[in-house]
Amino acid sequence: MKSKPLADALRLLVVRHGFEAVSLELRMLDTGQQRPQELERGTQAKAKRRNGRATAPEYVQKMDIDADRLSAVLALAERFEAKSFLPRCADISNFCAIYGIDEPSSKSRAAAIPRLFKYLATMDARDVEALVADNAFSGPSQLGPLAEAIRQHGRAERNLGAKSGTPAG
Repeated sequence: MKSKPLADALRLLVVRHGFEAVSLELRMLDTGQQRPQELERGTQAKAKRRNGRATAPEYVQKMDIDADRLSAVLALAERFEAKSFLPRCADISNFCAIYGIDEPSSKSRAAAIPRLFKYLATMDARDVEALVADNAFSGPSQLGPLAEAIRQHGRAERNLGAKSGTPAG
């Protein structure tokens, strides 16, 4: 039986750490062995904290979150770190306004981690999973296809107006 939240979380881990590192870690968990020392040092260097603050995934892993929403909140934390969930401070402000969260006084993404993820941990599990599944609050969408559709519509309108002798508008 496949689990979409599990697959999403694993996909994010592979993007962040690479397939081989994730695969090795899963094998180590399965056999109960310790990681090789050289890999452990390399992983620690990647997970280095910025300005003494924990990353979003580190923060979430330390929280006491119900099992039914843990994978979804962790997936959002991974996306937050990869800047594919609330990538800009303006997105965080918008999220806070929509959900009625007091906006963090500091205008940095790292400072918003505790407030955001404490709130996400209290949300209904289905709502958190919907945020993950819908890729909500991921920042600006790809505007290329929309711009092309507008251009095509504009050309069609101009051509139609030119043929009928009336100005398009």
